[in-house]
Amino acid sequence: MNFYKVRHLENNQLLEQHERAIDNIQNAIKREIPHLIHELQLTTEEADSLNEYVNDRLTLFRFLRKNNYSLPTTLSLLLDTIRWRIAEGVDEIRTCQLIEFLSQPLVYFHKTDKVGRPILIVQLAHLPKPSSEDDITEFYTPLVIFVLETIRLHLWHLTQERIECQFQEPAILDAVVLVDFKNTSSLPNDINLYKSLINLVRRFPGMVGTVNLINFGWMYQGLWQMCKLVLSNEAKAKIKFPKLKELEEYIDEQDLLQVFGGKDDFVWNLSHDEYYNKYRPSFDRQLSRRSSCSSIYYDSINMTQVTRPSSSFSVYTTPLNSLTPVHSHSNLTTIAKAYSSLSLSSKLGNNMPPRLRTTIKQLGGFLSAQHSSSDVHQDFLAIGLLSEKLSKVQKQQEEQIKTHKDERAVSPFASASSDRRKGWLFRLVLRFQYTLQHITFRFLKKMIRYQRTVYWVAACVLLRNGVHELVQQLSLMMLETLFASKGTSSLGINTVLRIGNSQMTL
Repeated sequence: MNFYKVRHLENNQLLEQHERAIDNIQNAIKREIPHLIHELQLTTEEADSLNEYVNDRLTLFRFLRKNNYSLPTTLSLLLDTIRWRIAEGVDEIRTCQLIEFLSQPLVYFHKTDKVGRPILIVQLAHLPKPSSEDDITEFYTPLVIFVLETIRLHLWHLTQERIECQFQEPAILDAVVLVDFKNTSSLPNDINLYKSLINLVRRFPGMVGTVNLINFGWMYQGLWQMCKLVLSNEAKAKIKFPKLKELEEYIDEQDLLQVFGGKDDFVWNLSHDEYYNKYRPSFDRQLSRRSSCSSIYYDSINMTQVTRPSSSFSVYTTPLNSLTPVHSHSNLTTIAKAYSSLSLSSKLGNNMPPRLRTTIKQLGGFLSAQHSSSDVHQDFLAIGLLSEKLSKVQKQQEEQIKTHKDERAVSPFASASSDRRKGWLFRLVLRFQYTLQHITFRFLKKMIRYQRTVYWVAACVLLRNGVHELVQQLSLMMLETLFASKGTSSLGINTVLRIGNSQMTL
């Protein structure tokens, strides 16, 4: 049997074997989606794209397989990749933004191999060169992200179609890449460019099955030796240097282009491309300065910004969406209510000793300096929350596997009644434990996020008329001690001081 056919069967078996682990990862990420939407202030389109990405079970399995089926590591890297996708605007890169690359048959999809894997053709003779003013890495990065995202979408939709057609091994996990070096004048030799491209490919693990370098001449040996320095052993094993006749071993002659020795006379054109126009079409919504393909500028910006401030404080910038008021602090109402409850003398600081007033100013400066460290506390809390969730998911999986093994050894009729009695109580305890942990972590996050507010409110409440009360209490204690030593009654002086104390407080 063909090597690629055997690997295709093994991939489907592994996918079926780890269905439960994929479910656990998917459920864990879906629980994090509301927090990501709130934290990153995602739009409706971004939230839909995020849900679509999480529903891609092939991608979840590739991350799981890449990390040796470790649930905590897989979930951590997936969440990091989701944040990277949002920051880089992966879902916003469309064909209209890559006309310089796609006006020629540089990179495109055409048919499949004998196993059913899609074929990606790259003809380097049409590779454009950046100008002297452009950064070479930034010049090629959007194209690479665009192609990798199209591969991901194509593999997932192709698998869904095969499931509907009831194929025995429906999952197609990777693609075949044919790189043609024919008539290539020169290629970039910047090693930093290739390092960046490899880092991009790592964001889409396991999608590239085999890379076939065709018409690879001796003049490119130096480039290959440089690339070998940054490639892993697994990646180098996927790179082949076949002859044209060898391509027919895993691609039918009818599906192979004539330039590769086949019988297909297909000529690619963007306007007739069925993959880019299907998975990565131009935006149908209102054009904006970032989504417009021409030099016409529009006022409305419907697309996501690449970067966002991580704190809750506003940043002075051009309005990004509708002209609605933006709160400079999310807890401004609470601060206003707490401040309005203070007396006028406490607000102005009247009758306050200079040393005490200086101490309060130093306290305010210290709290301002601690604002930057609050972000670190938030990150630490988020990491702790994530680690606990990951450990909980893996522990539940191990308990389920152990329970499943025990059930095989015990008669099913004897354990059925006990499972029915214990099932509802166990679920109730788990639900209560999860709710308690969720409330506790939310309370801690609120305390860390608004610690400056808590410090100021506590300071204002504690120092309200605190100096007056301290002096009066000390005077009262001294007079009581004085009268007690002389053996006389201090009832009258206590009454006078307490009346004076109430008047000063009022």
